[in-house]
Amino acid sequence: MKKLFLLVITVFSGIAVFAYPITPRPLRKLVMESEYIIRGLVIETGTLPVSKNGSSWDRDFARILVREVWQGTIAADTITVYYTSGLICPAPAVYIKGAEMIAFLDKQEKGNGYETHALSYGVKYEGLSVYKARIKEIQQILQIKDVQQQETRTLDWLVECAADQYTRWEGVYELLPESDFMSAYDRDGRTRKDIFLGTAQRERLFTALMAIDTLDYDDIALVDIVQGINDPALLQFLKSRLTRMDNQYLWPATGIMHRIVQLTGNNDLESIYRLFNKTVYEYNKEKESRSLLEDFVRKMENAGLKRPALSAGNTGA
Repeated sequence: MKKLFLLVITVFSGIAVFAYPITPRPLRKLVMESEYIIRGLVIETGTLPVSKNGSSWDRDFARILVREVWQGTIAADTITVYYTSGLICPAPAVYIKGAEMIAFLDKQEKGNGYETHALSYGVKYEGLSVYKARIKEIQQILQIKDVQQQETRTLDWLVECAADQYTRWEGVYELLPESDFMSAYDRDGRTRKDIFLGTAQRERLFTALMAIDTLDYDDIALVDIVQGINDPALLQFLKSRLTRMDNQYLWPATGIMHRIVQLTGNNDLESIYRLFNKTVYEYNKEKESRSLLEDFVRKMENAGLKRPALSAGNTGA
């Protein structure tokens, strides 16, 4: 997947500042670092005037009805979270009035309010029951004193995350960080854990992959993790999912095409993929990109798995 190294200008209240994305924060690290984890209902959102705090930052607020507290101690029924909505990069936390969500929070250094840990990573709106289960599990795992046992249980837990659509990114980012272009901004040091997966774990992820109807960006990492389990079935799966791509949303097609090229070793497909990978990111090249995708789909039909290279002493006879 094409890596993006961008310096983005963020603008808030007329003030332009330069900012890079923050280090990605998957679920395990959110649990380890956040003072509080809550499930709640956003009952009000708003923006304070500058005169209230003398700053253009953290003027936006969300009042949250606390349903459950899963980490830390919060006695109040309702809390206020302050944040800066005008950020572009790094992306800010987003609070939606009337929505149920999970928030990872820290206490403000000054005042009685809270702030969102890790900005956009610190608020979850989908799969709340799944997130609750995974949060409770990793909290228990982090209490294990034996380092080897904790690492083994953590690996199983990452597979559980990766196998579910709602927590997929939480698992695949730690199993294979290079699968996400945002890993270019990871200042914690990236360590891929997929190399420690056993056959049963990889087969579990292969089954999860095969059940996906339409591949999205976060799903592509599963392809890399499960290669070698059943590559003929994997190739057919990728071909079928490429034909289902939304013509209005072509970016994920690059990842699927790239894996098909890797599995087939087909030179014609590789040439088309390289052209597509350029045009899909260029303005006003949608028609050309769609034409290249259609050409790729036609020519991939008869492309089979590439033949393995002959090892020394193996003549193939």
